[in-house]
Amino acid sequence: MKTYLIARAKIEERDYKRGFDSIVNLNYMCASEYEWGVMPDSLKRIRKNINKYTYLDVPIKGIIVTVFCKENSKSNVNKYLIELSSGKMRTKNGHYFDWYIKNSDKNGMMYVRDRVDFWWDIENDLMFWIKSVDFETKFKEKIN
Repeated sequence: MKTYLIARAKIEERDYKRGFDSIVNLNYMCASEYEWGVMPDSLKRIRKNINKYTYLDVPIKGIIVTVFCKENSKSNVNKYLIELSSGKMRTKNGHYFDWYIKNSDKNGMMYVRDRVDFWWDIENDLMFWIKSVDFETKFKEKIN
């Protein structure tokens, strides 16, 4: 499984928003590929096929990542996340998943941790985040 468009976001409560946007604050990705309705289109495809989706908890270097993906993608998820976390998958813009997983004190790490803990693969219609039971409960309400 490969991708080129991954949007990054921060999990946060935003009572002034509705639906999915009330629990996830998407970063501005600064590229036209993320514009023109590609994200709403991905969300529509996910909702249309919601009965084919499942949740997986995947450990990567001591961090548990929850993945929301189609059942038929489960077998590819581990390899996919390992490639992303090692920086081996080229994407349009920085997804910072590799920085998050490295768990190091390098410059920029605090910036990443403070602003990114959710990722949305727009091409494969899957989402993943750093494990949070509270968020998962809210996500299940909002994704439908």
